[in-house]
Amino acid sequence: MNSTLASMQHQGLIFNAKAQSEQTESCPLTYTPTGFSELDALLQGGWPDAGVISVFSQPAIGEFRLLQALLSAQQSGLIILINPPAEPCAHWLAQLQIASERVVILRPKSDSEALWAAEQCARSSSCALIWLWQEGLSFTQVRRFNLACQQSQAVLVLLSYSTQPYSLPVQLSVHILPTDSGLTVRLLRQQGRFASGEVHLRRTQLWPFLHYSDLHQAFKGGDDEPLQHVEVG
Repeated sequence: MNSTLASMQHQGLIFNAKAQSEQTESCPLTYTPTGFSELDALLQGGWPDAGVISVFSQPAIGEFRLLQALLSAQQSGLIILINPPAEPCAHWLAQLQIASERVVILRPKSDSEALWAAEQCARSSSCALIWLWQEGLSFTQVRRFNLACQQSQAVLVLLSYSTQPYSLPVQLSVHILPTDSGLTVRLLRQQGRFASGEVHLRRTQLWPFLHYSDLHQAFKGGDDEPLQHVEVG
């Protein structure tokens, strides 16, 4: 192999199917359950424990609730948030038993700096989980991310609020869609198998406290009716 090809391979610019297959066989993929049995069945196990996960979603529809298991699973290592649309809730992190000093928020000045920071974090053994909010990533950049994550056993989540999902060479890609009764998760791509299908998750599955709120409303009989007497026992 000449020096140019060797340099390109080192940078992750060349995809080697044989090497990828050998790596998969020597390091079988493991998964983190999502917390939703229907979604685990669709993904054949859950969220991958290493590699790049691409999530297409509208903002603030429950995407963090679906990805919450990834945060809970990280018992050690830094959690990096690059260009998040809002500051994470400290109370939410505390509920997940994540110490605030483990969460690092980066706000690079440009897209190129954000991509550089994400790749350096993915290559670092001290970073367990990286979330990157970025649009319009190239195939080459995502392959570099995936290679870096596989080498360091890190997870990099790409969150895009693009209205139209696009294909990327990632470990897993899903599209989250809001519905009147909850969320639909559509599987777009999963490395190593033909990916298709979708699942619907009800609001009461995503946010169990809504179930008790609905029950309370049912007992009241509506806003304008008095609370009914209910005997227990």
